[in-house]
Amino acid sequence: MMETELPRTGVQDVDWSLVEDGSAVRQMLLNLAGGDAAARTTALRSLYRIAPDGADVRPWVAAALPVLLGLVADTGQADRGRVLRLAGDLAGADRTWQMSGETLRAKRILAEYEGLTALLTDEDPQVRDAAAYTVRAVCRLSAELVELLWERYIEEPDPGVRLTLVGSGVLAGAIGTGYEPTKRLLAWVADTDADLRVRTTALAELVSMTNPPPFDVEIARDTVLEAYREGLNREPAPLDDLVAPLLAGQWLAARQWTPGYPQVVSVVRAAYRNDVTPQLDLLERMLELDGWDARQDALYEARSLVPRLRGPYGPLVDRAAELMRDRDPQVRAAALSLLSSIGELARPGADAVWADLSGGGYWINDAGSGPVLAMAARLLAELRDERLLPTLERMLDEAPEVGDLHRSIAEYGFAARALSRTLRRRLRSTEDETEYAGLLRALTAVAPGEAAEHLAEEPISLETLDLLARAGRSAAGRVSDIRATLTCGDPLLELAGARAIWRVAGDAEAAAGVYDRYFDDRKADPEHAVAALDGLRELRIRVKDRARRMVRLRRRQANGAVLAAVADALWWVAGNQDAARALGPVWEAVPRERPRIARLWLATGDVRYGARYARAELALPLRHNLRGHGGRPAEITEDEQLLALCREIVAQAG
Repeated sequence: MMETELPRTGVQDVDWSLVEDGSAVRQMLLNLAGGDAAARTTALRSLYRIAPDGADVRPWVAAALPVLLGLVADTGQADRGRVLRLAGDLAGADRTWQMSGETLRAKRILAEYEGLTALLTDEDPQVRDAAAYTVRAVCRLSAELVELLWERYIEEPDPGVRLTLVGSGVLAGAIGTGYEPTKRLLAWVADTDADLRVRTTALAELVSMTNPPPFDVEIARDTVLEAYREGLNREPAPLDDLVAPLLAGQWLAARQWTPGYPQVVSVVRAAYRNDVTPQLDLLERMLELDGWDARQDALYEARSLVPRLRGPYGPLVDRAAELMRDRDPQVRAAALSLLSSIGELARPGADAVWADLSGGGYWINDAGSGPVLAMAARLLAELRDERLLPTLERMLDEAPEVGDLHRSIAEYGFAARALSRTLRRRLRSTEDETEYAGLLRALTAVAPGEAAEHLAEEPISLETLDLLARAGRSAAGRVSDIRATLTCGDPLLELAGARAIWRVAGDAEAAAGVYDRYFDDRKADPEHAVAALDGLRELRIRVKDRARRMVRLRRRQANGAVLAAVADALWWVAGNQDAARALGPVWEAVPRERPRIARLWLATGDVRYGARYARAELALPLRHNLRGHGGRPAEITEDEQLLALCREIVAQAG
């Protein structure tokens, strides 16, 4: 194309000999103005590629911007939308934070361009979309343009352009009008826009802000479900490496993808507060969708729901067990993660976990500090699944360094007695002190009578006293050492020693002598008083003469845990159930004592008295031992056991 044919481009108005890379840029601009489709595409890509200079752009951008804007202003020019978007990218539309160097110079040139406002209403939707995007480059310099964005959103018929306007409006609001008006506008868009992608984007932007305003929860729920169904939450395609250095924000979005949908699900769930039914319904509907992202997000959301709220989780657990066979590894991992976090509730999924583990799953993982049992193996151990025992026994010889191996074996108790021979052999052969301690704890748990010889030389400590108490009469050789702790002056050692002297030597008098010093001492810490009362409870009728002291203690004691322990001890020591019949206030004031109280009411037969409290407990949505926003698997199991006790109380009360 000859020079005389290009007066409208403005290329000839610049002395390109004074511009770095001027001849190359000049030719690219000429190709962009008058070349065929292939030449224009090549020119666009080339301009993107040579524009970056570290975090800035090269000086030729300031000379090229007026030319590019002139091409966009010419309605007869091809690719106006792509050219305008290039102009916005060169001026840092994707880098609103960058306000220095050549990029700032380019932003100022763009802000002074009077035609930018008109481009927001251009007849070509591609140009309008590019203009809505390009405005981001100057939102810090031109308040007038910022104010137009939401006005244009209202009038814009094209959903794709509205989507860009929403994104630009959020950025502009953060800089200009402020977050509160922007949040209200986003809530309105999320409730009213006819396009699914626009509503979803508005929701994701809205919930990422602090204290979002009220929005229609049912519309939001349906929106996010439809978005999952349509696959709008998929990871974006990788950015072209040739243009990535210029588009820093898009580069981060492509490689550090942080989808907003899980956050939307969380906010929708939060809107239902403590009503578990709609939250479960939402997650179950997500799990039925044919999309890995919906299933994965639902499973991870359930991890925060189950520890907090009580509910009918059977179908959810069954579905998680089914998804242990899902074709997507991320979904399988999320299903296992859920099952591993909900304690005894996961038992219906044990077969699926075993099938996954025995079908080629990992038995051991590296935790950084050393090898540990893999999540699936640890879950089966917590559920005391005996299918795992042969593998645990092999690990004693083949992978003795696995950190939680011995604790997992100990959790089985007598069910793992067959492992005692291997445990004893490892105890005799190991020289590692940490391994020796773990093996000894495991042996004492699974075969306490066989642990005595290994306990004979262990120095006395709280740990040793607990192991001796577990070993029972077989540890009679340590009686003198145990007696020495009964008057050592350390409450913890004395109380542990009292329990051990009873279990090992059957000396009720010596044990009771220690308990007498703590259970009704006004100066004793409540936890020491509870331990002493529990010790007296274990001695039963042998310490019946302490009943009067317990009654007096009950009358003057205000600590709920001590009152519950007193009532428990009075029943088992003296058959006195008066204290049990007065535990209602303790039940209400000290939720963590409810399992003990429920068991006591069942033991004493005071189910008519307890039924009122049990019914109220069954109606509570929150778990009784909730701390913060969740709990450990063992705490979920404890709460489920409390609910079972409450149901039994109500059933017996009729």
